[in-house]
Order: sequence, then structure tokens, then C-alpha cells
Amino acid sequence: MMLAPRPTWLEISRSAILNNIGALRTRIGPDCRLMLVLKANAYGHGAAEVARLGQEAGAQAMAVAALSEALDLRRVGIDGEILVLGYTPSHLAATAAIHAIRLAAYDFSTLYELNEAARSVQQPLTLHVKVNTGMNRLGVAPDEVVPFLQAVHDHDHLRVEGLFTHFATSDLTDKQYAYAQFVRFQAVVAAAEEAGLRPPLVHAANSAAIFTMPETHLDMVRSGIAVYGLDPDADEAPLPAGFQPALSWKAEVGQVRTLQPGDAVSYGREFIAQRPMTVAVLPVGYADGFPRRPHNWGSVLLYGREAPILGRVCMDQTMVDVTAISEEVAPVRMGDEAVLIGRQGDAEISAAEAGRRIGTINYDVVSRILARVPRVLVE
Repeated sequence: MMLAPRPTWLEISRSAILNNIGALRTRIGPDCRLMLVLKANAYGHGAAEVARLGQEAGAQAMAVAALSEALDLRRVGIDGEILVLGYTPSHLAATAAIHAIRLAAYDFSTLYELNEAARSVQQPLTLHVKVNTGMNRLGVAPDEVVPFLQAVHDHDHLRVEGLFTHFATSDLTDKQYAYAQFVRFQAVVAAAEEAGLRPPLVHAANSAAIFTMPETHLDMVRSGIAVYGLDPDADEAPLPAGFQPALSWKAEVGQVRTLQPGDAVSYGREFIAQRPMTVAVLPVGYADGFPRRPHNWGSVLLYGREAPILGRVCMDQTMVDVTAISEEVAPVRMGDEAVLIGRQGDAEISAAEAGRRIGTINYDVVSRILARVPRVLVE
């Protein structure tokens, strides 16, 4: 039993992360740079821990969604290249420059303010220009990229290091739209090169594209979900063989009690026992990211068997039916280990399976696990 600082915890496998990064490096080859996407606390896996493993494994850069995430990495000693993929208000640009954090740029109206912020701290601000090729979130329109690059170069404290885009459908079997985006992006890159404005790093491929669209690798790829051993899409873009899920979610049984017919469980009395039952209480709830509604997980694993969830998941507690397990396998006791995500014996609840049960995807399942659940690095 893991002696974690709380009786519900995540185990993050060091060997799985290193294995997955190694497999990515093999896939992209020695001349392509690897950027690890660590947004949302490394998709729930612990950004600091994954960043350190990434540096150990030879990843050249990291990416996050917000400046605050980048600063968190700097505070724990991550000194490599970090790119903020999302929107950064101009008033935070000086902080980015001081900490040598790269920012995504895509709006003409912000360039003067970004330059003045960098000038105020006498530090250059490094930018990656985002191109909107069809995702229609952030980005410069393709026909405005060359003027935008020229405008950046006209500011004395701004430096362009990268030019990038993001695919909307690379995780689908039908790649027609993704390839149309890539054609637009290639035209932008060619125009920038012709104007003498092509930056050193051009990147487009996310995890799905790394495996299914190798021609999009370019100077660098950005991998998020594959680093953690999770499929970009379980049906249409599964990972190749050899990748390993890195995250398991566990909890200790906090109490075992017996119910009689007519006894109710949890708030609202939504479950009422129809027969004598044995119930285990787990110290995990929706304030940990273990969902309550509209659907809960359905069950957890104990002694390699599924134990159905009874009644409402509470903020900090969940009750499960262990009647059959106690009668057929072994009496469930306080301190026994339950598995919410991961394998126990021959049984498994994967992040993808948990996502199917609650009506979402594996990305959402692992990213929503809150910070108060300790992350414990295991081999």
C-alpha cells in the first residue's frame, strides 16, 4: 500500500512517461524537436514532475496554456524553453520577458504594448506567431501573416522564434480537413520564406498528427496526450503499440458498514437498500474531480472486482457496494486499496472507459482531477 499524504492519490509512473517520450523521439527522428504540452497541470499528471522527466529524456521545449502555468514551472526550477499557447494580456508581457517565457502572438493591436512592456524591463520578448488555418480560435489570418511578421520585426524588443498552427481534425480517420489546413500553412511558410521572414521553428503537429500525418512534423512537434500514454481518440486515433498509461488513481477504504433493508445511502436518499448489504466508504468526492452529476463513474475496483457506486457522490466521500466482493473474494476492510483509474488484478478502468461512463473523453477525465489529490511519482 502506498503511504501517500492523503488517502486518495494519483500514482504517476516515471518509467511510463520516459517510455512514451522515448517512443515519440523515435517516431519523429533526430532532426525534429519535441515540445511537451504541460497545460492543465500536465493533463492532471503534475506539470513539474513531467517537465523534469521531459528534460531528462531530451525534450527541447515545453508548452502551457497560460502564463501562470509557465511561472509555476520557473518557480520549481524548470529553466528550459516554455511557450504559452493561449492568450496573454499585454500587462503581463513584462513578466514573461523577465522570465524568458515565449508568448503566442496573433493580433496587430497588441504588438506596440508587448514591445513597450519588454522595453520597460530591458529584456527581449520572444514570440511564436499563431496562424489560423481553420481551427478558428486564436490566430492571424493566412493572408496577414507576412505583414504581421514584418510588423513584429519592426519592434526593437520583439523576437520571432516560431510560426505555428493547430489542427482541428487530425484525430479523425478522415484527414481531408486537416490536410487542407496543412496546405494553407505550407503556403504561409513559403510566403514568409520568400519575404525573408521565416522564423527558425515552424510547427503544426499535435499528438494525433505525429502518428498519422508524418509530413507535418516540420521543425518541431507538440505532444500532449501521447506523453501520458493516452489515445488522442480511442476509436479513430489510438496510440501505436508500446505506449503506456502513466496515471493511476487510488483511494483507501475509510470505513466498512452493513446496511439493512430500508437503509438509505448519501444525500437525498437516492439509494435505498432492498437487502442486507456491505458498503465501503472511500475518502474521495467531487471536490477531487470525481464527478457527481449528470453521471458518476459507476464503479471502482476492489480486490480486482467492480464495486458499484451507491447514491450520490459527496464532496469528499463516495460509497460503494462491496457485498459480493466480501462474500465471494475477501472481506473488505478499512485501509484496503480501491482503484478509480488503472488496473487491479485482471480488471481495469481506463481513463477512456471512465470518460465513456460520464459522457466525455480521456483528456477531460484526467485534467479535471484537482490539485488537492497528491501526485506521487512511482517507478
